[in-house]
This record gives sequence, structure tokens and C-alpha cells, in this order.
Amino acid sequence: MQEDTLRIIEQIKKETDYFSKGKLISYLIKQKNVRVKDVATALGMKPSYVCHFMRLSKLSEVVMDGYYSKLITISHLFVLSLLHSQEDMVEIYEEVLSKSLTVKQTEELVRRKLHGVSSEGEYVQDLEIKAAEDKVSAVYSAKTKVIQTRIKTKIIVEWTGSRKERQQKVASFLTRLEKSS
Repeated sequence: MQEDTLRIIEQIKKETDYFSKGKLISYLIKQKNVRVKDVATALGMKPSYVCHFMRLSKLSEVVMDGYYSKLITISHLFVLSLLHSQEDMVEIYEEVLSKSLTVKQTEELVRRKLHGVSSEGEYVQDLEIKAAEDKVSAVYSAKTKVIQTRIKTKIIVEWTGSRKERQQKVASFLTRLEKSS
């Protein structure tokens, strides 16, 4: 890294104000063309955490004032910064204040606003996932993987072999799906 970049990295490490830290990180990445991964390594952070800091600059002043007034935490800020519009940020921020929401509850509100889904309910249990993977693998002669997140569950079905073999397996899979519906 260049000398001025190293100087800014040291300044970021010493900075105690999260917004100033975010501006310096954004400057390095956007103006100095330093990769997020390199900034993260130099600061001893995960790349996702560096991105959290970069998003702080788009927060509305009302929300920033709430942080400085100790009405919300830095974790609340990171969650609110995921929103795309100032109006949404202020709306969710006001709800956080009026209902004294935790960070987890704030994440739920933001998720609902961004994706239109709620993550209520429980995850499918590991034993059930394993049974589903085994059954699909056996029935369709395929490697199967089930992945759960807070907003979706996906099933990956993977066939190997020649193009012709894979085409036959996919056709058989689709035929069985059509018959079962």
C-alpha cells in the first residue's frame, strides 16, 4: 500500500467517531481505489463490517442525532443503513424509538421493509433437512442441498454425468413434478 493510504489506515484505527471512520473508509475505497478486502485486512475487520461503516454516510441527520443522543446504538445504525431511502430510515427510526425496539426487532422491521417478508416462525430442524436431502437424492439420483436463511429456503439439486445423462435426469425430474401436482 502507498504511504498516504497507510497513514489513512492508521487514522481510521485511531478514530473513535463511527461516522468519521466511515467517511475515511469510503474515501480509501472510492477515491484511492483500495479494495474492501484490503481495507478490512489492514483494519483487522471482516469485509462486511467495512461495508457497514461505508453505509453510515447515507444515514439521515435525524438518525445520526439519535445515536449521538444515545437513543439508539451503533448496531441500530448499521441495520438502518441497509434501507434505501431517507424516508424509510426516518420511518423505521421513529418506530424504533416509539416502541424501544431491540436491534433484532429493528432487523425484522428492516427486512420486512426491504423484502416484504417476515422471518416469524422457526427454522426447519436439521434432522428434517437431512431427511429431505436424502429423500430427494434417492428419488432423483441427485446430490441435494437445503439452505435456509431468514427470508428464504432453497433446495439445490445437482446432477453429474454427460450432457445427455443430465438432460434425461432433468426431464425425469420435471415429469415427476408434473405428475405430483
